[in-house]
Amino acid sequence: NRIPNFHYNGRNETSKSPLKMTRIIFLLFLILANLTSAVLATGEDGQTTFTLYDNGSSTDGVTVTLSPDEFAAITRVNDANDDENTAPAPPGEAFAIAMSSRIVVSKYMAPQPVIATRAYREDGELITSFEQLRPAPSSQCDAAVLDDETTTGSCTGGDDEATTTQRRVYLVAEGLEFIWPFVEYGYRQVVSPNVVPPTADGPVVLESMAELPRVFRVYNMATAEEANAVIETALNGTGATALKRSTVGSGTDADGNDLAREDFGRTSDNAWDYESPAAKTMMKRSFQLTNIEEDSGKRDGLQVVRYNPGQGYNTHPDFFTKKDDDDWDFNPYSGGSNRFATVFMYLNDPEEGGYTVFPRAPDPGPDRVMPPEAVGMFEEGTWEHTVNNDCYTKLAVPPKLGTAALFYSATPDGRIDPQSHHAACPLIKGTKWGANIWIWNKQRYGELRTGDPRTVEMFNKAGETVYISWEGRDSGSIEPGKSLPMNSFEYHRFKASFGSHKGQKIAEFTVQSNPKHQVWEITKPRRQEQPTPLSLVAKNLLNEDVELFWQGHSMGVVVPGKSSILNSFEGHTFKASLAGGSGTVSAYTVKDAPALQNWIINGEDI
Repeated sequence: NRIPNFHYNGRNETSKSPLKMTRIIFLLFLILANLTSAVLATGEDGQTTFTLYDNGSSTDGVTVTLSPDEFAAITRVNDANDDENTAPAPPGEAFAIAMSSRIVVSKYMAPQPVIATRAYREDGELITSFEQLRPAPSSQCDAAVLDDETTTGSCTGGDDEATTTQRRVYLVAEGLEFIWPFVEYGYRQVVSPNVVPPTADGPVVLESMAELPRVFRVYNMATAEEANAVIETALNGTGATALKRSTVGSGTDADGNDLAREDFGRTSDNAWDYESPAAKTMMKRSFQLTNIEEDSGKRDGLQVVRYNPGQGYNTHPDFFTKKDDDDWDFNPYSGGSNRFATVFMYLNDPEEGGYTVFPRAPDPGPDRVMPPEAVGMFEEGTWEHTVNNDCYTKLAVPPKLGTAALFYSATPDGRIDPQSHHAACPLIKGTKWGANIWIWNKQRYGELRTGDPRTVEMFNKAGETVYISWEGRDSGSIEPGKSLPMNSFEYHRFKASFGSHKGQKIAEFTVQSNPKHQVWEITKPRRQEQPTPLSLVAKNLLNEDVELFWQGHSMGVVVPGKSSILNSFEGHTFKASLAGGSGTVSAYTVKDAPALQNWIINGEDI
């Protein structure tokens, strides 16, 4: 079952009300109530319970209960298992590695079990401490409802302000990036202020629109002031930054000729903004939203576009494929680089049309009626006619000042998503302004950054021969215990692999500005030995119902003569009590073998 949606009323309280002080006192009371509830939810021993999911998933979650001591023990166990070829993992990474034994972590083409090295909370926070796993007070608005007629709104609690919400945690496989989970159509999630600071209009909120392709509508991504500033910069640009007819294609050919060209399938005007304060703010906010560290080598700049009536952009992908460059690895799952996510921000309110449509999405969303002026506006057989029809029959994100469309060109397991093809619906009335940023999972294709000369000494501590490559090109090999000096430049990125220089990446190194002579110690990938899952068959031979418990949490009721199968691990202790009664009538501690164990509940072991 999918995660249930929680509804809250959103309001933007800006008026000077005489009841302001009363509201403040009431809010303070709610905060105290929520803190009390959170303490009660974690139990006397400080335990907390959360649901664990694979990256970007909202199904097949596993409930996990941990205490602060158990969280701390994870790090201690990891440190104890580290050898001279593996550096100790920080607490957050150690937690993700340990949790990898609880669920199936996805990574395309990777043999199971896949190890996760990062864990994220449902509001986008990277897990680094136990406190982040504690339940969220309802006042944090786990799921928000905003007024559909506005782009702003603050969140209040649900029906019971004193309740808490169990956390959801998502594991991300080593080498991949976090992708926001789709919950259900219309579900809204407030982004943690520690991830994306709120704008002047309120917190940033994600609204689920499609699972495949992964599409969200984002509220409060830009203020009116920021939007107007970007538009003004585009209108006043000159030379390379001037507003001009949009093109398709990018990069240069072997002779250095620009591959960008005008195309009848794209009829807008556009400009590029790299430097204005508003553009920098929008780019920074977009990186924060995708949880990717901001790096100019991982973006194409902020593209500002203007559409007049009749203008649009035919259906197209944002990602690159082998046909663009056969020597470049565009697959994130194998360590390659590609456009990972697109953030398209709407800078004004068009009168009609101008949606961002996803023709390959299987679910069209709510019905939309084509306005009379759009009927017959485009000649049959043209791309404008086809896309215009799609805009009122397929999944589409409406343009509204301050909101954005966030969609991914990659799937959570690291593949390129062909469903992510999209189009800019032809504008019917008015003017549409937008700004988009393409965010890459790694250094982007087509513009390799090269700085000043640097030297790198590469040491192989991986225990077997490693093969070095630079942007897919063979750069030599290093035997175990040996080193390889390399003349290089700032920003160059090297990859180490087993088997061949085109093998799966085990380590990566980007040459920094300082020092001039740098050292890269290549170690084997961190792997923590995972506990073996075991099964326990609990059979009730008593004449009454018994309830099974693990660490105080009910695992269900077993009627007389019946059995229940429990999935567990070595060392876990279960207890059985008469249903509805108190006291333990039987207990069992899981052993290291066999894989299937029997627990006979007859009261004789107590």
